[in-house]
Amino acid sequence: MRQIKLFLPLIFAPLLASCLGDEPNNIAYVTAIGIDRTDVGYLYTIQFAQPTKISGGSGESGGTVGNIVDNIAVEAPTLYSAINVADTIISKDLSLSHAKVFVIAEDIARGGLGEINDTIARNNDIRPDINISITENAGEYLDEVKPSIELNPVKYYQLTYENKNGSAIPQNNARDFYSACVSGTKDALLPLAGIAEAADEEAEDQSEEQKSIENKKQEDANINMGGFDNGTRNYFAGESGKKIKNKSEVLGAAVFRGDRLIGKIGSTETELHNILMNHFVTMNLSFYTEDGQITLKVSEKHTPKYIVDKNNKTANIYLALQCELLSVPNMHSTRLEAVEEAVSEAVNIGAEQFAKKMYREMNVDVLGIKGRLRSKFLTFNGYERYCAAFDPAEWSFSVHSDVEIRRTGMTYY
Repeated sequence: MRQIKLFLPLIFAPLLASCLGDEPNNIAYVTAIGIDRTDVGYLYTIQFAQPTKISGGSGESGGTVGNIVDNIAVEAPTLYSAINVADTIISKDLSLSHAKVFVIAEDIARGGLGEINDTIARNNDIRPDINISITENAGEYLDEVKPSIELNPVKYYQLTYENKNGSAIPQNNARDFYSACVSGTKDALLPLAGIAEAADEEAEDQSEEQKSIENKKQEDANINMGGFDNGTRNYFAGESGKKIKNKSEVLGAAVFRGDRLIGKIGSTETELHNILMNHFVTMNLSFYTEDGQITLKVSEKHTPKYIVDKNNKTANIYLALQCELLSVPNMHSTRLEAVEEAVSEAVNIGAEQFAKKMYREMNVDVLGIKGRLRSKFLTFNGYERYCAAFDPAEWSFSVHSDVEIRRTGMTYY
């Protein structure tokens, strides 16, 4: 028995002294994948990090800003075959384990993303929390991804797509989108990606140092007047920023019915969606009151409460917003009670208009009303029959927000 005990460590000793997988130096880590349609299949733009150009973080030196990734484009019928072709082009094996985003062309999304869902679900290398974004041309978007301050491309995408402060893009990843499509309990929103357009032709011939450009698209965004986020623009991706360096942007949302793209909304409407779904931490919002323009730092005290009536097809939504006053025209003459009332009214009106646009005009259930009705049925068969006949356009919404501005004795009198 003692001989067996001594023999077992000898068997496992080689495993402790060697690597079972590929050597890290032999692997190229994919950071993003773009998918466009061609006449004979799909064009896959595979973006991978350049280790020699990455210092390991934005706070360290050693990298070249805007030159931290490289792209190759291959034509193939599926992602798996595209990776095989790409492996023959570069000297290293491509790994999808660090990929942070699928960027998909609009024309593909309008035809349905069932194949993309299946690919992500079946591939063990792709993480289920990878992000999916929609753009006009995926390859062109990835070609313009040149971060101006971040030297780690994976971190750049993480901070771009998963940042819940500001909250002008939907907080849905591939796992959330897959669940929404399969369960049918709600319709999903996905982030919009876009490219800013230089206002002058000289900007196209700039050097690698990426001098700032004047964004021609910025003036296309509509300005919100007299209500929610007053005085700001309802941006779509590619429209924000008057003078910028990185022309790639993620802003606004693509609206889906099931797995098919049916429309787009801007940044202001996306903010309202995130408030109604509690998909944010904080955001700075502007409102117009009797004292003039004010700016508040807004957060939610608790998850919104939904009271749904399946017989009358009405939904009452109760919000509890906690705010900090960031700017006000005349601090000493401002009545905070009046400000709270004005903000509450603006949020209520904006949220109700958003719900009406989604349910009455676009006919999508982005607030998950079907999912909230599940507990009202005794049997699953009865619930399934109800969902099959569910019509979002028949529903009406009332939003009731309780706005509380935090008072501090050293500032307000």
